[in-house]
Amino acid sequence: MLGCGILFAAIFCTMAVATPAYSQDSILIIGNSFTGGIKTNLRMLTRSAMRDTNVRVRARRGATLNDHSVARSTLRTLRSTQWNHVVLQDQSDGIDEERYPGARALDAEIETIGGETLFFMTWADRDDELDVYDRLRGVPDGEEGYVPIAFELDAPVAPIGWAFRELVLEAPEAELWNTDGHHAGDRGRYLAALVLYAVIYRESPVGLWPSPKLTSEQVLHDQLLVERVVFMNPSEWNLDVPAP
Repeated sequence: MLGCGILFAAIFCTMAVATPAYSQDSILIIGNSFTGGIKTNLRMLTRSAMRDTNVRVRARRGATLNDHSVARSTLRTLRSTQWNHVVLQDQSDGIDEERYPGARALDAEIETIGGETLFFMTWADRDDELDVYDRLRGVPDGEEGYVPIAFELDAPVAPIGWAFRELVLEAPEAELWNTDGHHAGDRGRYLAALVLYAVIYRESPVGLWPSPKLTSEQVLHDQLLVERVVFMNPSEWNLDVPAP
């Protein structure tokens, strides 16, 4: 029996050494219905990168960041855990100086818990003109868009909407939306998760988990597209990227 015990211990120790080491992390996404379906995709991407990541969403249909900044449920969730990264997403029509106060208030809460604020740039509707994306993006020191408030608060932008724009330009037939032409479909949700992963971890998503709802060609194309959009000019998104 003693020999069996020693043998079992040896096998157990060997298995323990062989088990991949996962880094622990926590992500909170605060927004509305545009966040739907992204959590699962993001979690699968982080797991494929050997990251043990807790991803949680606090969303309410049609909610703005002003709404979330005074919502007890949001503040309770925000204060419940020492979140490493908190993603802020306003309504689908973008954010402007009237909604910046909510972003500032939430950023102050995030700073208190020692987390990092990131802004989720939304996408336009399927039938919108491309110039809508310029308004959603904005410019530093502007009065509308995600870029002005992100630069003010020294927070990075996850350019999800801009990735949508680039994919539409490259492949107009690409179906990023669901049947309502407003919310993201399978490919759009995967694209959004790729952008969030790249911005949160400052690393390329190329080679990570492939969504089974896309073809292998679509997966590789979208991973490479996100790598280019995020890292070709990271300063455009207020993103600090370690030197190679």
